[in-house]
Amino acid sequence: MQLERSANHKAVAAARIDEREPTAAPPGDPRLNRLYAGETTPVSTREAFRLLVWSWRFVREHRRLLLLKCLFAFLGLGFFLLTPWPLKIIIDNVIDGRPLTGIAAEILDPITANNRMLLLAVLAAILVVSAIVIGMVGDNTPRLSTRVPNGGLDQAGFTANDANDGWSLWNGVFGYLEAALTLDLTQRINQSARVAIYERFLQSPLAVYSDQKIGDAVFRVMHDTAAIGAVLYNGVFAPCMAAVTFVLTIVVLWAEFRSEPLIPILAASLLPIVAIGASVFGELIRAQSQEMRERGSSVIAAFEERLAHVHLIKAFGQEEREKRAIDAASRDSYRATLKMIAIFCAMLLVLIPAGGALVVVAIFHLMLEVIHGRITLGDVTLLAGYLGLLMTPMGVIGGTWAGLQIPVAGLRRIHSVLETLGEPAMQANSVDLGGPLHELELRGLTIGYDQTAPVLEDVSIKLRSGEIAAIAGPSGCGKTTLIYALPRFIEPSAGTILANGKDTSHAAASMRRRIGFVFQQESLFSATIADNIRYGNPAAAQDEVRRAAEMAGAAEFINHLPRGYDTMLGRRGARLSVGQKQRIAIARALLRNPDVLVLDEPTAPLDADGEAGLLLTLREIARHRIVLLVTHRPRMLAACDRVFFIHDRTVSAAGSHHNLIRACASYRAYLKDVEAGFPPETATNAAAGAG
Repeated sequence: MQLERSANHKAVAAARIDEREPTAAPPGDPRLNRLYAGETTPVSTREAFRLLVWSWRFVREHRRLLLLKCLFAFLGLGFFLLTPWPLKIIIDNVIDGRPLTGIAAEILDPITANNRMLLLAVLAAILVVSAIVIGMVGDNTPRLSTRVPNGGLDQAGFTANDANDGWSLWNGVFGYLEAALTLDLTQRINQSARVAIYERFLQSPLAVYSDQKIGDAVFRVMHDTAAIGAVLYNGVFAPCMAAVTFVLTIVVLWAEFRSEPLIPILAASLLPIVAIGASVFGELIRAQSQEMRERGSSVIAAFEERLAHVHLIKAFGQEEREKRAIDAASRDSYRATLKMIAIFCAMLLVLIPAGGALVVVAIFHLMLEVIHGRITLGDVTLLAGYLGLLMTPMGVIGGTWAGLQIPVAGLRRIHSVLETLGEPAMQANSVDLGGPLHELELRGLTIGYDQTAPVLEDVSIKLRSGEIAAIAGPSGCGKTTLIYALPRFIEPSAGTILANGKDTSHAAASMRRRIGFVFQQESLFSATIADNIRYGNPAAAQDEVRRAAEMAGAAEFINHLPRGYDTMLGRRGARLSVGQKQRIAIARALLRNPDVLVLDEPTAPLDADGEAGLLLTLREIARHRIVLLVTHRPRMLAACDRVFFIHDRTVSAAGSHHNLIRACASYRAYLKDVEAGFPPETATNAAAGAG
């Protein structure tokens, strides 16, 4: 119980860790982390435009592939503008026997010599070649889908397909070439965004992970990044190509039917109807898209959290309850998607009657023109073909703004990570501290969080190589906060951290290379023992790994394993005992050959024999290094050369364990409660009374 409460207090302290001024969260909003602060309000039109421009940063590094993609598209556009003509020629010039006119006559008359059977054969050959090379006009012609079959009716399923989607006018042999190009471009863009977000999460202050659900972070990396490709294709590429297609088609219609101006006018009239309707529904779509992403993120976060605590669920027999919780989260995501579909259906109910009325007028006009002999049946088929070509561009252009509302919500979630997380101060640091560190000094250090009172005030301690120092005090008093300040995981609000007499405020990267950490809750990867030990030094030779294991007291049990250092560990080292994991963690820290070794409650999982063995190891390590412990154990405190006792938000006493017992009543009261088995945090009140 004592250790559990200690861990809880440390989690509370870590939750306050940060490096920059926070953004105020709305009242009652439990998500206090600044990552979410900008996501609690609907996306405004101005912000949507800004996010669309901002997303170009991921596309511009792949400009060559994008230019090649444009080349394919323009080649395809030329072919498809010609596809309605063969059927017109077959009806007018083969079946009705009318003579060829215009450009068609100049091209085909020298080949067919007015032979209708030969003309039919040539046209059939052209259609066959076109079908093989570029495909036939159909439902999927204007949009080449490279979708994967794992999509579902929820946000995660949609974005999984968005990550493999493109825009094309090809679906023949060349379509396969463009499919490969499209997929390559899309995946490169997604990969750039995913790596950038993952890197930013790695650089983030530790406090982020006190509020951040890991499942939400995974959703941002894997699914929200698909919004970049959706913006490129649906917001830039498709509208541009659709606009070119629309203009060229209208030009062809005007050139062919200039004597019938109503025909191109009716064709062009569909565009503003679609555009106005899509714009009206844009805000609803944008808001619901944000809701869909939040719900989809919650599903993944719920899965991740429950699988991480599956042992607890089984121990308390809560499988049925947790199954219902996951089912509820999944249904919420499904319902959010249904609402989005309902919005699109409502938009179609508005647009289809208006567009349908224009189509009825156009058909009636065309039939009258055929009856009066002003146009032929071939002309009608030509118009029908071009109308088919126009429908998709009009839908793309008119629906661009509405369609962009869906990925805009993903762009905002990406923007939140890349623009608000990370440690820019550390990235800018380039100062190297030089030789080995023999002395660390914290001078007048004050650490505060947000607008609350400081956790630590005016802390001054000095650490030297060759000795073991300890930090003691009630849980929640700031011990973990203090050790996190050494590598500048936390930026102090006042005071200085000196290494060999040099200010480290511009040397965070150098400090982190020189400090080895052994955390109370050690994490091991699902890899071999050797790989876990060399995690901080991947280039280390096998002999160096063995030497570090021997120094940490881990070599003996490793050598007794069937595969020794090549033994694969399960999730978080589940195949090892707690003490064995702790020794591997110490070996991992030692392999970096750090100048400073910091251990947070290293003996908490160890028995008396394990504690004694660890003390011998640490004494040997401390001969040439600075060793700093955070511990409650009186035996460990007694073995240290100096103890810094934190009380009333500062180091109230320092000296050897025995000297502190004689001279500091607060320290005696603290130890009394610890030895009696009371939770260390109760020592705060006892110490206050004793003081």
